[in-house]
Amino acid sequence: MFRFVYPLAFLLLLPLLLVQRFPQRRIRTYLALSVPPQVRGQARVAAPPHWITHIPSYCLFGFLCLLIVLMAEPTLETRDTYDIQESRSLLILLDTSASMVQTGLLQRVVTGFLVPFIHDRPQEDRIAVVRFDTDASGGIFTRNHQGVIQELTRPSLMHQLDLDRDRALLRARGTQMGIGLFKALTSFVEDEVDTRVAEQRLDLATQKTVYGELQDVLRRFLWHLLQKHEGTFPLHIPLMPRLAEVGAGKSLLVITDGQLLESTSSATQVDYLKLLGYYAELGMNHLYFINLKTHPGQLNPLLQKYPAWKAFTWNQTQAGLQSIFTEIAKDMEIMEYDKGLVSVKTQEHPIFHWFLPSLILLLLAVGLRLHKRIRRFP
Repeated sequence: MFRFVYPLAFLLLLPLLLVQRFPQRRIRTYLALSVPPQVRGQARVAAPPHWITHIPSYCLFGFLCLLIVLMAEPTLETRDTYDIQESRSLLILLDTSASMVQTGLLQRVVTGFLVPFIHDRPQEDRIAVVRFDTDASGGIFTRNHQGVIQELTRPSLMHQLDLDRDRALLRARGTQMGIGLFKALTSFVEDEVDTRVAEQRLDLATQKTVYGELQDVLRRFLWHLLQKHEGTFPLHIPLMPRLAEVGAGKSLLVITDGQLLESTSSATQVDYLKLLGYYAELGMNHLYFINLKTHPGQLNPLLQKYPAWKAFTWNQTQAGLQSIFTEIAKDMEIMEYDKGLVSVKTQEHPIFHWFLPSLILLLLAVGLRLHKRIRRFP
């Protein structure tokens, strides 16, 4: 598809056209009165045509027009290229609620243990972060470990909260552990679909259809969870005939104080225990729960049903928390690899070389200007 990167450069053509159309001063032949009429007629016949004497101006004007076209950077086609490599994907679900911030647990765990853990991850690993408190945010997988660390340690994440405001929000909405798990699951699913789209090199129209179907499924899935409907919701993820393939090479690390895992709370919008069942359906075999204060008994049935999942309770010592992160790192080292979308690059094909022959116009204009034999007959 032909397009211009800088179409506004064509505005330079306006003054150029005005200069070209500006009337030029005509040369008066004062000596023509002393020339016999017969000689003047022969001179007009011998003089070159008017358009020939203006060839240098035409060439120079054409070269300037093409130069402006080049300044607009014409490109023939734009195409996205995908870099897909084998990698592991880790999503960190981080509790940023008031109880974590005001007690200093969040800053202590993040700066003292989580940052070194991320820094030591292999470079091929992809990492994303989802936070949850009275709301939750999504995460995008990236291999930029330093960027993830900067996001975790930004001051606004660990600021001192307004006690009255936070208590009011907690009473009204509760801490959204379930919403955080839903956002994390959404990140896993969207990332897997992105990889399948890149592998199959789908065109833009097909991509639009796939992503539309995916968002519709996720929207209905969240509605099912919010309304607390009985029964399970059938996940039909585009390009994923086998749902268990989603969890290959992926792991989830949940860090919370453990007091926020009460699924029976009236303020809880999404039952996280029910949502964890869908993680198992997607083949997520590497789930880790770090409970900084108490061990939630609600997890015990799920841990017995899925022995690959692990829950850790901190004994409030530095060595104890370090041993937890060390054990998780060792467990992830033996995890299988999966294909992941590393980067998307937009390639444009400039057609500058098509305009190289326009240099002939410049050379022709300069040559004719210097050629003394082609000039207006006085």
